[in-house]
Amino acid sequence: MAEHWLNILLFLLTLAALVTLSGPANLRRRLSRLFPAFHPERFACRVLLVEEEKDAVYRDVLKIQIHGAIRAPHSRCETNILIQLTDVTKKNSAPKPVLCRYPAWSSDGTPAYQYKFHNGPLPARLSVLKDWVTVAEVEVNELVFPRRGPALLECEVTVLEEAVGKPLASARSQISLLSGQYGYEEIQQQRLSKQTAMQQLAEAVWHLTAPNPAGWELLCQWLQQGQETGPQPPPRPKSTEESTSAMEEACEQLPGYAEPGDCCGIFELCIRIAGSASRISQSLLKTLRYIAEKLEIPKDRYESLVQKHLTGKAEQIEEPLTLLGLSEEMSEQQIMEKLTAEYRKWNARVNNPDAAVRQQADQMLNLIAQCRSRLTRRVQSAGTDSRALSSEG
Repeated sequence: MAEHWLNILLFLLTLAALVTLSGPANLRRRLSRLFPAFHPERFACRVLLVEEEKDAVYRDVLKIQIHGAIRAPHSRCETNILIQLTDVTKKNSAPKPVLCRYPAWSSDGTPAYQYKFHNGPLPARLSVLKDWVTVAEVEVNELVFPRRGPALLECEVTVLEEAVGKPLASARSQISLLSGQYGYEEIQQQRLSKQTAMQQLAEAVWHLTAPNPAGWELLCQWLQQGQETGPQPPPRPKSTEESTSAMEEACEQLPGYAEPGDCCGIFELCIRIAGSASRISQSLLKTLRYIAEKLEIPKDRYESLVQKHLTGKAEQIEEPLTLLGLSEEMSEQQIMEKLTAEYRKWNARVNNPDAAVRQQADQMLNLIAQCRSRLTRRVQSAGTDSRALSSEG
């Protein structure tokens, strides 16, 4: 123990002798060569979190600042500054980019994790920033982290020689933040889950119509959008129980992941697949109504899509009245009111410039006439039965 303290005393005496002989300035210079971090003028950066008011709104802003010495190969050296942001929250994994939505950070308009800009010429070969200088400001809500929650942001600032891109000085700094927005990893996972659920729903409807080669081709075309994959052979048709279970599972998941436009898009695909079947049963139409309810498709939008894709398939539909939005629960008065409204709608389209619209209008008017005729016969039959019962009484 005595020997240990003796060594410490000798070190302190030696240090005092060096200070006496060379002076404090020379000692600092010698120490800075051995330990660059002790250099009072070493290049450094820091990130400050400040609250600023703009247009009567308070915002959290990160100020990225630098100070210290920058050595250049010659005076008046043109320089750029490169700022890179990473998430180093997880110590045992590689740093992940932190994206910024500012347009200036990206050349193609997509969020980027680095920002390079022209800094101008350095006044001398050795330029020293005595005070902290702000080189960039970023609003916290413009940053996109990998995930929500507490995060450790690391900022690296590098001064580059513009001519050759050689680093002249570089430093890093860290700051703890709280990210309240969905991270890009979470968003990507949601997109994947949404795509999987949409595919599962469309495949379930196809299985309910199988064998249906035309429907499988429609499904493959949808899957190939934005992908370089060729058509795939149809799988083994599943049982009705399996298909219904898969359909119900997808319907439960989609509203949590998909936007209303996505729900309408996949529902329209389901209708097209159903319409490509050789026979469209009443149970299949009920399934489409179930899907529409689960995906929160508005009633008028549901009827519009059904009429758009199934009007020309009336011969294949077990109950064509469905195309008019009629159901067994409706009273005779409700049915007549609905038929009148549909007649007015489609009669106004008979002279439409679009030939496809005119054809659909003719088909719908014919279907309305059939429904009115059927309803009239039902009323007459009911009246006949009533009179017969009265005479018997």
